Amino acid sequence: MYNPENQYRCTIIRGKSQTEMEDLLPLYANIVHKYCPCNEDVFRRSAYSDLSYALFHVRDYSSLSENNLKTVKNHYTEIMGVLLNLFYPVFDNDANEIIIHESESCRYLIDHSDFPTFFKNLCLNFQFPNGEKKATVVKDEVDLGIKIKPFCYVIKLLFIAQSNKQLLSKQEIGYYVLNNLDVLRGKVPAQEVYDRIMSDRRDGVKRNKLSGSNEWQHIKEQFNLLELANLIEHDSERIWLNSEESNAIAFFIKSLNFPYFDVHSYNLSTIDGRKLMLHEWKEYNGHFNKELLASDISSISISTRDELKAAKTAIKSTTDLGDEGEAFVFKLEQDRVRAYKERLVNKVLLLGKTKGLGYDIASIEADENPHNPEFARYIEVKATKRTTRPSFNQTWADSLNITRKEWIAAEQFSSAYNIYRVYFTKSEVIVVRIQNPFALSQEGKIDVVPTIYQMDFGSDVIQNRYPI
Repeated sequence: MYNPENQYRCTIIRGKSQTEMEDLLPLYANIVHKYCPCNEDVFRRSAYSDLSYALFHVRDYSSLSENNLKTVKNHYTEIMGVLLNLFYPVFDNDANEIIIHESESCRYLIDHSDFPTFFKNLCLNFQFPNGEKKATVVKDEVDLGIKIKPFCYVIKLLFIAQSNKQLLSKQEIGYYVLNNLDVLRGKVPAQEVYDRIMSDRRDGVKRNKLSGSNEWQHIKEQFNLLELANLIEHDSERIWLNSEESNAIAFFIKSLNFPYFDVHSYNLSTIDGRKLMLHEWKEYNGHFNKELLASDISSISISTRDELKAAKTAIKSTTDLGDEGEAFVFKLEQDRVRAYKERLVNKVLLLGKTKGLGYDIASIEADENPHNPEFARYIEVKATKRTTRPSFNQTWADSLNITRKEWIAAEQFSSAYNIYRVYFTKSEVIVVRIQNPFALSQEGKIDVVPTIYQMDFGSDVIQNRYPI
């Protein structure tokens, strides 16, 4: 029997704000990709050093203040390792040591630079109970019979509501679902919860409002992750599904009851049992669900509400990110040159499909070099998807991968070579220009690691931002 007042709080590891999470995600992922697989102690020291430099511009993390060192440790353990599951440990019996491995989801992020799909995968894998909490808390949740994939459940509930032309409030989802023990035990169908919410509305039943850090903050964190996954939209009170993500939403609904990591099968009363559960959870939680990339999962139809202002998204699941970025920059350059002098616009050429050049677009300096406006500008476009707007503050960092041919072109064309980093967000497209990356690397202002040449850079090297 479903009792809405049977309240219980299952928390998640608290992350950063949405913008901070996306700002730092490339840094986290490339630290893991750069060093893994490697010995646990070596990886920790290397990660601490890179995080210390990125956050506080100090390589020797041991010289940090106690508070700053605590911040570095939190980024490493709680965010990179626990919340985002970018890496996982495996005990090597032959070497008698723990080896840290890059997760499948981290590798996907490195290869595709697609933030929303990364967060979709994170939400899809997440469940209560899990290996992210202290063993005593996990054991309590197991003893209570908690077993649910909360994000899948919320998606199904929202789908039921929108199919009935209804919108649910954040408070309703928090109270009736994410704080309800009966639901968290996986015993109550989403349709029953929806029916109770509608019944309480009709009867004027008022439930306690969730507020404060204990009751409300962990629910907001879950909404944040769903928004970073581009699955939901919201206003100050209500929340609804993003109708442009019908395939992913269909897969979430299908996955409500499986796959499931069975925490209940481990002997959590022993240290070895808890360790085994933790290690196997980390590997499971970092796996990537390739079904998220399928374009024919379902013909599910998601209702929208025209009377609510739902932001149009610039994120398109079915378009090729590289081609979209090149097309956007090509038009941007054409418009920029045309505004300077119409007859010169034919000097802007889209060459991304021409192999071996090391750049995607040939353009000219135009208004940005009034002394030599027809000097050549060679542009390599690097596009990425994210939900929020990059902050570009002092602690902001980004990473991208370039090929050997592109790096040779960067050295060859020096000041004429530019990287245009394109950020496709929910509300806008932002482009930043980095001129002469080869010289910047020689000056130590950006880090370039010759794996396939990974370039880490900060806001201080950006020459221009479009639009201004």
